[in-house]
Amino acid sequence: MLDKATSFITWDRLGFTASSICAVHCICLPFLIMAMPFIAGTWIADRELELWFAGGSVCLALFCSIRTSLKYKQYWLIGLVLFGGVLLMGTHASAPPVCCSEDLSWPHFMGTATGGGMLAASHFLNLGLIKCNSKNTDCGCPDSGCI
Repeated sequence: MLDKATSFITWDRLGFTASSICAVHCICLPFLIMAMPFIAGTWIADRELELWFAGGSVCLALFCSIRTSLKYKQYWLIGLVLFGGVLLMGTHASAPPVCCSEDLSWPHFMGTATGGGMLAASHFLNLGLIKCNSKNTDCGCPDSGCI
C-alpha cells in the first residue's frame, strides 16, 4: 500500500499530466481544425467532453493545492488554482461552438490554454513543495521553505 506522501505525489503527477494534456489540446486544436476540418465534428473537439475533462482537472488541482497549502502554509497556491480554473472554465463556457475553421476564436483557445497551464503549474509547484519539505536531505533545496 502506498504511504500518504507517495499517494499525494501520485495525485499531483496525475493532475500535472491531465492539466498539461488540457493545455496542449487547447493550443493544438485550432491548428488541427485548420489543417483537417473534419476533426471539428469528432470526439476530440466535443465541448461536453472538454467540459468534463476541464472540470475534473480543476477539481483535482483544487484538492491537491488545498491539501498542500494546509500542510505547508503556502496559501497562494489556492489563488493560482482558482485563477487558472476561472480562466479555463470561463473561457470555455463563453467560447462559440466550433464547426469549421471560420468559427475559431483565438482568444478563447489562448485563455483555456493559459488556464490549463496554470493548473499544471500548480501541480508542479505542489510536487516541489512536497519534495523540499520531505525528510530527504538531498533534495537540493537551500532550506525547507524553498518556495
